[in-house]
Amino acid sequence: MNSRTTTTNLPALDYTILTTDAELASACASWQLSPALALDTEFMRVSTFYPELGLLQIADANAVTLIDPLGISDWEPFKTLMLDERIVKVLHSCSEDLLVFFTFLRLLPTPVFDTQIAGAVLNEGNSLSYQNLVKTRFAVDLPKGETRSDWLQRPLTPEQLDYAALDVAYLYRCWQDQLRALQQQGRDTWLQEECRRLLGNYASEFTNDYSDYYLNFKSAWQLRPRPLLALKKLAIWREERARKRNRPRSWILKDTALFAIANSMVSSRSQLASIEDVSDNFVRHEGDSVLALVLQAKESTESECPPPLPPPLTNSEKQLLRRMQDLVEQRANMLGLPQEILGRKRALIPLLYAVLASPPDAPIDESVLPAELTGWRREAILHPLLNLLRP
Repeated sequence: MNSRTTTTNLPALDYTILTTDAELASACASWQLSPALALDTEFMRVSTFYPELGLLQIADANAVTLIDPLGISDWEPFKTLMLDERIVKVLHSCSEDLLVFFTFLRLLPTPVFDTQIAGAVLNEGNSLSYQNLVKTRFAVDLPKGETRSDWLQRPLTPEQLDYAALDVAYLYRCWQDQLRALQQQGRDTWLQEECRRLLGNYASEFTNDYSDYYLNFKSAWQLRPRPLLALKKLAIWREERARKRNRPRSWILKDTALFAIANSMVSSRSQLASIEDVSDNFVRHEGDSVLALVLQAKESTESECPPPLPPPLTNSEKQLLRRMQDLVEQRANMLGLPQEILGRKRALIPLLYAVLASPPDAPIDESVLPAELTGWRREAILHPLLNLLRP
């Protein structure tokens, strides 16, 4: 275990570096007494699907600790700590960090408190950076110079270690201040809902269910039933392949090529090779698998195909969407919230489709409505939007 003090022009910050199993186990025992732990990760993700962990940073009320994962083999005490429901895990803009935890430890820390989301709920700004959050709250300018440095190199430089320590040095205090403010405004349960929903975004990593990934293709509405099924099968195949080979999706097959294969329902290696961005090497090694999936879709009945996707909004529907967005803006101003956190366009469009698809006199089946508009948003914006769409 090593101790250091930052050498930046900021106030001196002492921190400890853990490099052995025994040091980590001892630290975990002391952290069990903390109501919260501020967390951050440094990782590399250049040519891999999964991020490669280079450093873990932890802060409690008293100290900052850096964990060098390359020298540690026994993570059980730390995994137990990360799953301890009594201890809040505080992170800032934690989506990528959560993937790091899943990749490295096959778990997601819980419960989570995301200070970026908390900042939005408190109307401090949408997508507020950690540097701006610290500057606003503590009048401290944090350095950014090591953001893209090599976190897998050893030894890490003093500048890298200082940067990593500072990334959590103020995070615990941010949590304390934000939690107090959220409780005063009666919005702490809002934040809890948002963070639970964020964790839910990673459900497919545990279940290996990638059946909805074809919905990410914006042009999928153009496809007939069997090509749409081919797109769905190919999207699942690519997700599984990217994870198995630990390579970015585009290294397996680009979106444009995947869509073109499904759209044209290729039936031979020569047809597959004619698709732009499909290399001879891909045809040689992956061609048979891809052609087999397309053939399965071709031989399927229409009842086995996904339901057709809605086309782009008509001009009249776009006007209705604009009215919905205006209502969200009005309600957001009234509630003192950024418009983006109250009702994003990507949630409003499915709501509009759901209402348009329902018989005028029939009640809306709220089970098909976007999950992003449920919970605390039900009263805040969902019901006002439904009143607008169904006066």
